[in-house]
Amino acid sequence: MLFIKGGKVMKGLNKVILCFSSLVMLFSISFTNNNTNDNVSSDLPSSEIIELPSIEDSSEEIIEKPSSSEMSKPIYTKKTKVYINPSVQHANLYINGKGNEATNMNDVARYLKKELDKIEFLEVLYNLDNLSLKNSVAESNAFGADIHLALHSNAGGGRGSEIYTINSNKFSKIIYDDFNELGDFKKRGIKNGKHLYEVKNSKAEHVALMEFLFHDNMEEANWIVANKELIAKQLAKSIINFVSVYYYATM
Repeated sequence: MLFIKGGKVMKGLNKVILCFSSLVMLFSISFTNNNTNDNVSSDLPSSEIIELPSIEDSSEEIIEKPSSSEMSKPIYTKKTKVYINPSVQHANLYINGKGNEATNMNDVARYLKKELDKIEFLEVLYNLDNLSLKNSVAESNAFGADIHLALHSNAGGGRGSEIYTINSNKFSKIIYDDFNELGDFKKRGIKNGKHLYEVKNSKAEHVALMEFLFHDNMEEANWIVANKELIAKQLAKSIINFVSVYYYATM
């Protein structure tokens, strides 16, 4: 009987693959003489192990892939700077008697702060000290903001939402579209803000001034007051999504 040694179990298989650099087959032949009962055999013992040289495993090395959670993590070399500038127009009273443009937009900004401060790839500065328009723009520029977003409610007898920008249509569109998902509002559009001091003088790459709804319209004033936290969460989602796509690659 002959045993051949030198097989190797390959990774990922449930069977043994015999690998040989050369194959030598030896046979042990026995003849039985029925008349004389004499055995005739080869020179090898009836049972012998033949050692064959081991062969290196040529299968490809298995590379462990990153988990799905690791694949979703953004890669960033620096934090994106965001400046949030709520209205400081205290004289613009809400028709429902519930505050004014400055107080309500500052409330939205405070809710927004709770959301954005959780995000590790953002560095956010908020004008919550009622800095004047000129001083808040100067603060944003000194901060080196990548994104500058102004929060306002509108007036003048109309209804609906609009956003002002000059060269930041992609950012403005996501802010505008996401807000309008919250209700059946009249869409007044993305407009040229070159006449607005804040839009014109802020040096951030992406600058937008959002006019959410009209605070001299009773229905819309009531909606803003009742949904300030919701507005903030939607803004946070928009900013995070935009920054993730625009600034950071993913694995």
